Amino acid sequence: MLLRMPGTTTRRWLSFFCFLVVASVVLAAATCKPGDPFEVRPGTVFVSVRDTFFTPDTIRVGRTLPVRWTNDGALYHSVVADSGAFSSGLLRPNALCEMRFDSAGTFTYHCSQHPSMVGTVVVDP
Repeated sequence: MLLRMPGTTTRRWLSFFCFLVVASVVLAAATCKPGDPFEVRPGTVFVSVRDTFFTPDTIRVGRTLPVRWTNDGALYHSVVADSGAFSSGLLRPNALCEMRFDSAGTFTYHCSQHPSMVGTVVVDP
C-alpha cells in the first residue's frame, strides 16, 4: 500500500514550474541585449524640431527607412500627421521620436502645440 501526503504532488509541480520560470528569466537576461535608443540605423533621415519650425521642413526618404525628429528647442513640441496616421506625443527638449514609413506617398505633419510649425515627408517607393 502506497501512502501519499495530501498536496505533495501539487507542491512538486509548483516547485518545478517556479524553477522553469526562474531558469527562463535567467536565460533571457543572458541572451537578450536591449537596443540602444540612440543608435542610428543606416539610412536614417534627421529632422530638427526648433521652437518655430522643423528643419528641414521637407524631406525625402525611401520606404521603410527611419525618420528621426529631435526636439532641439526649449519648448515642448510634437510631430503629428495631418491625416492622424501618426503622432509622437509631446517631446520634451532634447527628446527624440523615430518613425518608419511603410508605404510610399506624401505625408504632411505639424506640431500640435504650435500649428504654424509644418513639415512634409515624401516617401519614395
